[in-house]
Amino acid sequence: MGLKTQSGEPCFPILLKLGKREHLEMLRTGTLYMNTLAYFNKLEADAARSDPYEGTDSILQPQHVGHFIIEPRVPGLIPHRIDPKDLAGPIRIARNRTSACNVFCMFSITKLMVGPVFSESCEWFVDHFVLFTNTPEFLNRVARAAEREGLGFQCGMVEYYGESEYSGQTGRFRKRSCFAYQREYRIAVEPGLEGPRRLEIGDLTDITSEVIPRSLADEVLKFSPEDAIAARLIWQ
Repeated sequence: MGLKTQSGEPCFPILLKLGKREHLEMLRTGTLYMNTLAYFNKLEADAARSDPYEGTDSILQPQHVGHFIIEPRVPGLIPHRIDPKDLAGPIRIARNRTSACNVFCMFSITKLMVGPVFSESCEWFVDHFVLFTNTPEFLNRVARAAEREGLGFQCGMVEYYGESEYSGQTGRFRKRSCFAYQREYRIAVEPGLEGPRRLEIGDLTDITSEVIPRSLADEVLKFSPEDAIAARLIWQ
């Protein structure tokens, strides 16, 4: 289910970028600041962004482990069998390629909303945002810039999984359900840099709003059923 035009075509997600005012002003001039997944893996003292699971390719929950044996392959050391019940958490498997990729993270709106856009009961690490007024054009400009730089480009909604039940692939576009309130839409480019990447995509003032305080979000953003009708959108 989702928002569609009256002709039945699905709407692109509405994207917002949260950040500090100075960083959002830089974004509007065309600079995308893209940290690595490894950065968020090691980030501390930031509950909204710190995630030790970022950069992993797959996880395996203890209850889904049949046998777990460590084979050192070192002379003098013998294989060690571990009872899955003794595992403190899921087994995480990560590749350098995944943890090194650079990402640009946004808040998305894909459905009608009743109530505050940014709930005060959740963790938000910044107090300003910018609204992208033309999602397809924004993504096209990023894709063209990535191509000019010889980078691989992916984008899409982040899927959220139950952190104590899910075993399987994680990668660049899956996160634990404790972050689901962030409604994240993500852009990823590769190969990654060891540090942040600044991707220049050209002036964006024609397809972005002014920088807006988050405290004014509910005054300037309207996504109720009544607003959808006024915008000639339908909900299916």
